[in-house]
Amino acid sequence: MTAALALTLVYSASEASADTTSTPKPSSDEASLTSYQLAPGLLKITSSPPGNPTQVHGVLGMPKGKGPHPVVVVMHGSHHNCAYSDKPPYFPRKPVKAQWPLVCAKPGDTSDPNLGPDYLRHDVGLSHVVQALTRKGFAAVSIDVTSPEIWWAGETHPEKGYTDLINAHLRLLSDLNKGVNHGLDIPGVQGRIDTSRVGLVGHSRGGGYALSPKAAKRAGLFGAVALEPAVGAEKVTHKVPVLNVRGGCDEDVAPSAGLEEMKELAKSGSTKVAADVLLAGTGHRMLNTNLPPTDTKEGEVGDCPASKVAAPAAAQAQAAQLTASFLDQALHGAKSYQLPALKGLAPKGGNLRKGGPAVTFHQTPQQTFTNPHTIREVTSKQRLLPAIPKDLEVNKTPGADI
Repeated sequence: MTAALALTLVYSASEASADTTSTPKPSSDEASLTSYQLAPGLLKITSSPPGNPTQVHGVLGMPKGKGPHPVVVVMHGSHHNCAYSDKPPYFPRKPVKAQWPLVCAKPGDTSDPNLGPDYLRHDVGLSHVVQALTRKGFAAVSIDVTSPEIWWAGETHPEKGYTDLINAHLRLLSDLNKGVNHGLDIPGVQGRIDTSRVGLVGHSRGGGYALSPKAAKRAGLFGAVALEPAVGAEKVTHKVPVLNVRGGCDEDVAPSAGLEEMKELAKSGSTKVAADVLLAGTGHRMLNTNLPPTDTKEGEVGDCPASKVAAPAAAQAQAAQLTASFLDQALHGAKSYQLPALKGLAPKGGNLRKGGPAVTFHQTPQQTFTNPHTIREVTSKQRLLPAIPKDLEVNKTPGADI
């Protein structure tokens, strides 16, 4: 979104979950979290050069029970992926990262102050949302969606890029369900994933996509959640239940993000549920554990002084639990929605659609989530996307909007 998004890196112990036990190798029908990585590939675009290189990363959460379980795809936003995570002038923190020299600087190269050697796994930064969804019975996957928004080799249209990547990961899940593992050691998935039913969740630019007309046309869509969305100019045309979540201290897209779009959706009458919720004390970057919750040591966020800012772990839990509860009720056609309210976050809002199902809140304990650094990782050299041409020229200079 802005240059400040990920170039000042701060680590707060409050971001880490109380659960730091490594996720064991899953089996049969137990709950699990698995971080996977396949070979990078190319997103084709319609103009020259031929496409954008992209990582094929994801975090798959499988719930308990035999299923088959409906799928929810979670998308992060447009954040800088090649930052110096442990060098001045940035404060050190512990992001989940990977190596991808194609687009990031070589280790030791400090010639560009805006470009570091660490490819930051922002998909892993939303693993708490994935885990909350598994607790409601969804097979959830957080995917790497940086390429549709990036400058590396010519920008594909964001809606096309997000759609292509969602389709690729859904194809992977469909294959896993059939017993085709693409070289990934993820036991306990065969016969347990239902890709005919899909929910969409997005944060920031990912939330903008979740509200887009392109997303609304997805076959099998049963619900959508936008977390602090960076929205475009297009109208929201969904026919399924939609939830928009705004942060009261949002420093990047403002506390009003998505509100006008939801009002228009409610007025259109295309869906019976156009819900909007404001979370007190919540900033933009704090919802992704791979990003700094604040730019300063003092701790203020946006227009909120430190005393008014929520603990990042609480804000993450509130957003994750809201998301999972809403989509669970959307899937089952709830006549009214009861959403979780965590102590101190004071969610406020409701259904903006007149005459639609009521949306109310009830006090709920705060869940804890697996430390992203302890999630089991599996890799494969196989591809879901076409190979990146060896002669592809890659522009590594960040755009002004990153």
